[in-house]
Amino acid sequence: MNRPAENLYLNYNSHKIHYILFGGGEKLLFCFHGFGETAYNFSVLESGLGKIYTIVSIDLPLHGLTKWNNQFFLKSDLKNIISLFLEQFKRKRFSLMGFSLGGKMVIGALKELPEQIDEVFLIAPDGLRKNIWYNLAIYPAWGRKLFLHLVRHPEKYFAVVKFLAWLRIIPSSLKKFIESQLATEEKRQFSFDVWYCIKDFDTDVKTARQLLNENKIRSYLFFGEFDKVIRPVFGKRFVKGLNNTQLIILPKGHHLVKEYLNDEILKALNK
Repeated sequence: MNRPAENLYLNYNSHKIHYILFGGGEKLLFCFHGFGETAYNFSVLESGLGKIYTIVSIDLPLHGLTKWNNQFFLKSDLKNIISLFLEQFKRKRFSLMGFSLGGKMVIGALKELPEQIDEVFLIAPDGLRKNIWYNLAIYPAWGRKLFLHLVRHPEKYFAVVKFLAWLRIIPSSLKKFIESQLATEEKRQFSFDVWYCIKDFDTDVKTARQLLNENKIRSYLFFGEFDKVIRPVFGKRFVKGLNNTQLIILPKGHHLVKEYLNDEILKALNK
């Protein structure tokens, strides 16, 4: 029987992790949203997946109603939080779904608890390749200093982005995405805070592939054909050498977590 989504909280150390719970299926599915989104973004999937999964959709640190009191969110924190949920629901096994930024959470959980995972759903996922700009902006001290300069003085940086788009080094759609994500000082500071908070979720694609194969975890990757932010080619490279995997490319852009995704996921599950 399906349950209506409501605001629920998990206490973890000094933090309060906000989540919503929906669906009534036998299997347990943890969902992790994209940058600037909330747990409610996944509620559109209840109609398709609610009979198969009990879905725990979580607000990431610095997002939604989650109260996070540390500077960093570590892979070990994610492992502990999932373990607390498993204890609460009296389950030993689970599946994972991540959209965009949430893809990093899925890959992080995969490294921490591989032997307990049945399936992973990666939807236009971040984390399938090393992002040189992210690495430069977050890991070295001089890069963080430069990014914080961008936060307060963006004009020159936007001019460079505009020039690169004019030279067609980057597509105009990516230029618009960058400008929208960094449009105000508040948004720029939020970007820095989130990126710095999750710096422990580094990308190790080789290990991720190895863990998926060794533990016989079924993987489903969904990409938008017209996505200029996380391009389908990243998925094509990732699935090489993977067993038990499906790569689905939809005639869409980046934001794939919509009502139509229900049918696409169900088709993939039934193959």
